[in-house]
Parts: sequence; structure tokens; C-alpha cells
Amino acid sequence: MNLFQKNVELLRRQDPALAAQILQTAGGILSIQTAKSGVPTAVTNNRTIHSAYDPLSEAERWADHQIENCQSGETLVVLGLGLFYHVEALRAKLPQDTVLIVVMPNLSELVDGLSVRSLDGWGERVCWVWGQAESLASKVAHQAKRIRLLTYEPALMIHQKEYETFRSQLRDQLAKGVSGRLHIMVVGPIYGGSLPVAGYMVRALEALGHRVSWVDHSLHAPGYQNLNSLKDDRLRMTVQQRFSDTLGVISLAHVAEDPPDLVLAMSQAPLSMAVLEQMRRKKVLTAMWFVENFRHLTYWQQMIEGYDFWFVMQQAPCVEAFKNAGASHVSYLPLAADPTLHQPVTLTREDQLELGSDVSFLGAGYRNRREILPFLLEKEWSFKLWGNEWDRAGVLASVLQRNGARIDTQTSVKIFNATSVNVNLHSYTGSGFDPDGDSVNPRTFELASCGAFQVIDHRSLLPEIFDESMMAIVRTPDELVPVVRKYFHEPELRRVMAEESRKRVLHSHTYAHRMQTLLSTIGLACPDRIGSILQGDRQAEALLARSQDCPELQTLLKTFPKTDRVELVDLANAIRQKNPETQLKREELLILMMDEYRQEKRDFL
Repeated sequence: MNLFQKNVELLRRQDPALAAQILQTAGGILSIQTAKSGVPTAVTNNRTIHSAYDPLSEAERWADHQIENCQSGETLVVLGLGLFYHVEALRAKLPQDTVLIVVMPNLSELVDGLSVRSLDGWGERVCWVWGQAESLASKVAHQAKRIRLLTYEPALMIHQKEYETFRSQLRDQLAKGVSGRLHIMVVGPIYGGSLPVAGYMVRALEALGHRVSWVDHSLHAPGYQNLNSLKDDRLRMTVQQRFSDTLGVISLAHVAEDPPDLVLAMSQAPLSMAVLEQMRRKKVLTAMWFVENFRHLTYWQQMIEGYDFWFVMQQAPCVEAFKNAGASHVSYLPLAADPTLHQPVTLTREDQLELGSDVSFLGAGYRNRREILPFLLEKEWSFKLWGNEWDRAGVLASVLQRNGARIDTQTSVKIFNATSVNVNLHSYTGSGFDPDGDSVNPRTFELASCGAFQVIDHRSLLPEIFDESMMAIVRTPDELVPVVRKYFHEPELRRVMAEESRKRVLHSHTYAHRMQTLLSTIGLACPDRIGSILQGDRQAEALLARSQDCPELQTLLKTFPKTDRVELVDLANAIRQKNPETQLKREELLILMMDEYRQEKRDFL
């Protein structure tokens, strides 16, 4: 019996189906070579998967680095197979009861490895999981609760797309089982387009059952904007920066007063690097949802290392740029709608008269819109223009409503509902449509959530969110008028398409969906912190199960409802509520002492 056959026999005892499938699978993905140390190594597409000199020492270093952050009770899931030197090294360093899962989207790679490397003595203590991404995610999600993903990047790159799909599927499946309650501090901007998104985010997090502290800096917007009266540009910018720094210190004070599990900031939030570094020193997790075009607004480059997690509304080029700049974790997270606000409404006669029209556009006066929208004038339909930043509007001045005032959310919803054909052109500082246009603006989701029909310019990320059965998509400015004309004269088709777009939003594209994705992404990356809380490990019932050897603590925990999250401060407060003459037990005194120490260490400022 040769080495390959011995390995297959070992796997057969553990998973007969896997062994049978291996015998029907051809290898050839890896080119096997001999390292300088004399052991096998592997190459694929002229890229080495393991060290060409000493794969064993390299695997030892990788394993040592991985176990630094691993916690007791976690299930470790390895992505990236190769010749599995790293898996063997990791298994040898772990306690016997630690569950180690290796995810394999393609068995050809395993076949290559089994021909030159032995599993004897360790392979039987590894759970080898194989199949398509969705079934892989389901298997892992059902086998484990607290999951920590470990990646061996050189091998992961062989099947990168499959592993990315697996991560996404696993994240979504784990999100369905979330039961724990986080304390999340949302830090919003002073003003701007991301301000309403911050509000939607707060509403979604609260609807998901989390405790949310909103640091609403828009309260300070009048004072900040009043500084524009300063005529000296350098002086004005200096004073505005100090104003912003002060708001950052205020945010720190909120963190110190009521420490959150996560600080979640929106684009333009006034958190400086100094403030973020102070949070990091105090072990406060931070995340930024960057809902800006990374090519146009580049302040992220100076902030990149300040946040533990970045979420962006653009894909590959943006994600790669952030990673290359030093971001530890960056994930794609498109915008969404809040269906409790963005919904079909019944309009009064007065609203219909003021806000209604055959065709309308709502948005700021960017150059491309100023050049394209005039072609919608003097046609067989009525046209209204809404929004601000339309000074010197030219021929569009005749259709500009409310003298170019900013339109609030409630009024926007009425306009969307009162318009037969809503035109949705993404902003661009050049002429025509942005040739690099990828991200989908919030108006797309909001119109769809309202059940309103829209004509939208093409974006590269649009097809995976909405298709052409749900909205009319134009690819050049010259198509706009003919497409508007076509759908203006087909009201029933408009109705059907708008209904389909609303169904899609409600199913997949609300802010609740986005917050579930965001939190489960962070939970996967931090299974000992966010992940364990989301999965209910800090609820009274779970704590009771883990405190069998401490009757005094169990007595305290039984005073809380089973599904309540219980922290040190909660136990301390419960003890303080006892009769002053009560003789406290040693464990209770220790809890009070630790809580006093915690309060003394709130030196954020």
C-alpha cells in the first residue's frame, strides 16, 4: 500500500464519502517540487505555496502566529490547503479538545497533497470539510458556535473566489442565529449626505435588539457652519479643525462614561487619529462605514490604520486600495433603504399638486446633471427639479422647486411617490456618466423601497443588486430621453417593475440586512469578543451553565432573566442593592473590587 492509499484509508475511517470522492478526483493543481531541506513543496502558476527552502519551519512560524489570538472553546477553521504543513503544525500546538476544521472547495488540491504527505498521527484529529461554498458554510455553521477563521494566504489564493463565497455564506448563516445583545456607539458626522444614513443605521440596530448610543454631532452643525464667516481661509480651516477635534474628545467622553462593545462611525465622523488611537489603547473596537467614492474623497488614506474594520460601498479596486494602504479588515457593504420610512404613501391633494409631476429628479447640482437634465425640458411631460447646490441653474432654473432648498427624507418619499418616472443619475464631476461608476447611490434603494419607478444610469455593481426587470437602465446620456419617453407611456409596465424592485429591497437590501452583515463580519473576525456576545455567551443562562463550581455567583445570576446579557457592572449593581447590613461573601467582595477598578481605569481623556 503506497502513501496515497494509506492516507485515503485513514480518511475512510473518518469520512467514507470523502474517501470515495477522492478516488474519483484527479489531481494536478499543484506542481510538486523538492525544497532545499529535502521535503516536498508545491508551486502553482509560478507561485510558491510553501517555502522553497524549509516548509516545516515556515509552517511552525505560521502556527505560532495564529495561536496567539486563539481562545479556549473556539472552533478553528483553516482556509487554504496546499500540502497542509501549516495544518499539521497547528494541530500539534493545540489542546486535544480543540476542534480544527479544514475547508476544501476543490478536492484536486487534496489529492496532490495526499500523494506526497502523510496524515498519519494527526490527520484523524482534523475535520476535513469539502463541497460547494454554500454546503461548506452550512456544515461549518452547524458544527461550531464560536468560530475563528484562520487563513493560509499562499494556498487560499488558489481558490480565492470560492473561499470568498464561503466566507459570505458562513457570515450570513451565522447572522440568522444571532441572539446576543451588543452595546454599539454610533458616531455620526456633523452634516452631509452620510448623516441620514447614520440615523437609518441607528434605527436598524435598535430594531435588531441591540442597545445603541448615538453620538449625534449634527447638533453642533450650526456652530461649525457659523465658522464659515471667517474670511481668512487658513484661520477658518484651523478653527474648524479644532472644533472637530473637540467633538472627537466629546465622543471619547461618551465612550468613557458608558463603554460600548463597538464604536461604529459614519463617513466624515469627527474622530481624529489621536482619538482613535486612544480608543485602541483602551481595547475599544472601532469600525467605519465609508459611504463615499474612494477615488474622489481620499481622506481615508490618512485614517486607514485608525479603524479596526472598514466597510466600503465599492468592490475590488476600493477593497484592494484600502488593503494596500494598511487596512486590517475591509469588506464590501452597499447602501440600503429603511422601509419604515421609504415606503408607498397616500398623498393629499395639496401634496400631489406641489410635489407631483410626470418626471422629476432629486439631487445636488453636479456638472453631469446640469448638462444632461436640460434634455428633459419642453417635452410631452411635466418635469420638476428638486435639491440644493443648483445656484446658476441656467435653463433648469424654471423647473427648480423651493428655490433649491435641501429636501428632507419625509418630503423625498412624497416626491418619489408623486412622480410617474423618477430619474436617478449618479453624481459625476465630469461630463456624461462616470466611466468608473461602480457603487449604487442610496436613492436607488430608497426609490425602490417606495415602490416608485426609476430610470437609472448603469453602474457596474447594479446588476447584482437590481436587474432590468425592476428599473430602466440607461448606459449613455443619449438613451435617457427615449427611455423616459418609452416608460412614460407604459404605466402598467412601470407599476410591475416598481413592485418587483420593492420586493427585492424588502428581501435583501434594508439597513437591517446591512447591520446584520456588518456585525456578523466583525463577529467572525473577533469570535472571543463580538462573536461570543452575538451568540449569547454573555446571557445569564449561558453564564449559569459555565459557573457550576461557584454557587455564590450562580445565586446572583439567577436574579437575572435567562436571556438578559449580564456584565461585571450588572453583578456589582445587584450586590450594591442588597441590605447595607448584609454580610457579603468573598466572591461578592471580589466583584465589587473589580468593578471599582474598572471605573478607576476609565481615563480616556
